[in-house]
Amino acid sequence: METKKTGEVEDKGTGQNERFSVRVKAEFILSERASCLPPIVPIVPVHSETPKSRKNKRKNKRLREENGDHAKMCLIHLRGDVCTHGDSCKFSHDIKAFLASRPPDIDQIEGGCPHYNLYGFCMYGATCRLGGSHLNLATGENLRKEGVVDASTQVLNLLDRDVQSQLRRNEYPFVCQKFNQKKNDDALENPSAPEENESSEALPDMTPLPEKSRKMIDFSNKVYIAPLTTVGNLPFRRVMKKLGADITCGEMAVASHILMGNASEWALLKRHADEDIFGVQLAAGHADLFTRACELIENHTKVDFVDLNLGCPLDIINDKGAGAALMLRQNKVKDAIKGITQTLSCPVTIKMRTGWDMAKPFAHELVAKIQKWGMGGVGAVMIHGRSRLQRYSKEADWDYISRAALNQDESLPKIAVIGNGDIFSYKDYEESTSREGISSCAMLGRGALIKPWLPTEIKEKRQWDISATERLDILKDFVRFGLEHWGSDQKGVDNCRRFLLEWLSFLHRYASYTVL
Repeated sequence: METKKTGEVEDKGTGQNERFSVRVKAEFILSERASCLPPIVPIVPVHSETPKSRKNKRKNKRLREENGDHAKMCLIHLRGDVCTHGDSCKFSHDIKAFLASRPPDIDQIEGGCPHYNLYGFCMYGATCRLGGSHLNLATGENLRKEGVVDASTQVLNLLDRDVQSQLRRNEYPFVCQKFNQKKNDDALENPSAPEENESSEALPDMTPLPEKSRKMIDFSNKVYIAPLTTVGNLPFRRVMKKLGADITCGEMAVASHILMGNASEWALLKRHADEDIFGVQLAAGHADLFTRACELIENHTKVDFVDLNLGCPLDIINDKGAGAALMLRQNKVKDAIKGITQTLSCPVTIKMRTGWDMAKPFAHELVAKIQKWGMGGVGAVMIHGRSRLQRYSKEADWDYISRAALNQDESLPKIAVIGNGDIFSYKDYEESTSREGISSCAMLGRGALIKPWLPTEIKEKRQWDISATERLDILKDFVRFGLEHWGSDQKGVDNCRRFLLEWLSFLHRYASYTVL
């Protein structure tokens, strides 16, 4: 056997040592390519698609599948308006061809299109899934009627386009500076000054707004629908108002997304005219985010209170120092409350949990500190009787909520402490709020989702064995409110169906008390 190295082929691509080399005898090494082998075709490198481009392709394909012929039609023409592009429009104006392929109307909705019935005009035109009530199916004309409600008076707190543009370009004239901007300005003014070891986050420059009269809210003996992510939408809140709720609050909005002008986040601040006492809930991890978001709320919305979220258990929120994680950083809580109360002319409420771990609750200490800070404008503290790690497991600890309420200093003005958790009937409400120190406000979360008629039970002090027909009427109201809010075209119908199913995932748990 020949041991002499006569030829060597190495794996140059990997750059490994001779363990990956191949020894070949010299007589087997070809000087040219054999004629029996096909010619070598040069490989042209193909630029692979980026994940973003692939995502956009999938999105466009999905939109084409969902819209069908809608994507080829001029939407302005479908609404019944005059297209400004005229014959040069790149989309089709053949309304008769569109009507021929239009899907049949949804006939289960009583009364027809809610937009046409309420406003006298449906902006979705021929794409409306209830268009039979306002369309001339022969010509495609979108009918109008007079003497109806002005749409601008029904839904409030809409995002102004100029404000959104300023926010996206970072040109909005905030009074409160960003935390990093404040630190940089201080460093430029005092370049030789030593850095201080601050015990809390440096409070941004928050020049107080002119003195305003602050209208406080009396939560006593009222039914308050707690902020409910996803399911606490505007149509659901309208249903709850119809069934006896006094106070409603929007879904949790992330302050940083509000500051970026995110339209989907601003949608969480919308308020219907039926909501006479309405608040919004903000989540953030820093005082300047809270303060700047409250500047926008003060200047561009109409709310009766702002709720500071110290209780959200979601990881995506807590990882940013917000939600329940903010309870662990009490100096930041102090700075946030100070900034908010200086900015708003309405009261601020604080929603928290018992603590991080069930074994070591500390909400009673935080409530006492908030009282000692003595910041005017704190209307109430809401305590969910579970820890962050518990989320929604086990029973709410109302005895601890009472302990937290009684831990306040008798020599200082007391803050109302409202309990939350496991109120599913009038008897649960009576038993829970009868504890010493707890406000008589009924704050409902999952109880309102499972039994939306619970506010009526509490106010009338009775058990309501609601019939199946009455429950169906509640769902009909939600669908009507949903189509009015999300739209009556196919996209609006899909959104309404999605949120209806979210609610039904709670509503199906109801069992009559006569069975239990």
